Amino acid sequence: MTAWLLEFTMPDEPEAPELPEPPPGVTIRPFRAGDEHAAHRLIEDAFAAWQPRRMPYEEWARHTVDRPTFASAMSPLAFADGQLIGAVMALDLHDTGEGHLEQLAVRSDHRNRGVARLMLCHAFRAFHRQGRRTCTLWTHSDTGALTLCLRVGMTVRRSSTVFRKVLTAGA
Repeated sequence: MTAWLLEFTMPDEPEAPELPEPPPGVTIRPFRAGDEHAAHRLIEDAFAAWQPRRMPYEEWARHTVDRPTFASAMSPLAFADGQLIGAVMALDLHDTGEGHLEQLAVRSDHRNRGVARLMLCHAFRAFHRQGRRTCTLWTHSDTGALTLCLRVGMTVRRSSTVFRKVLTAGA
């Protein structure tokens, strides 16, 4: 498995995405109080294909919404017909001066329609308006997100590859 730390540098405010408008029926708004449980459920469902176990809400919250660096205003959510279909959980890393996208997820039946790209653009623009000039995100080869991230202009800051070999007794 290969993991990549991707970055999006923003000397100027990012341009609007290459979509004339959100996909039909999709709206984007920042995360707000009360969205926690729906975001957790969406992210856990979206990550189920490659995540070894489902994270209980309390554990997930410690890594996202309960962190002092959680940036709700920079965490866009996507809705279709009033249902949450996408989420970005963002952290404002004051010590590094960067924004960090901790999690990016789109419900499986809404993937490949521009929702993730639109949410990324909203997050980048929100961080830029807060004075951040770099935004980062970790992804790995199991997710398939690298192509999307590169397409929106992110670049690889660093990568690491883990090789595994199953050892059997007596071999």
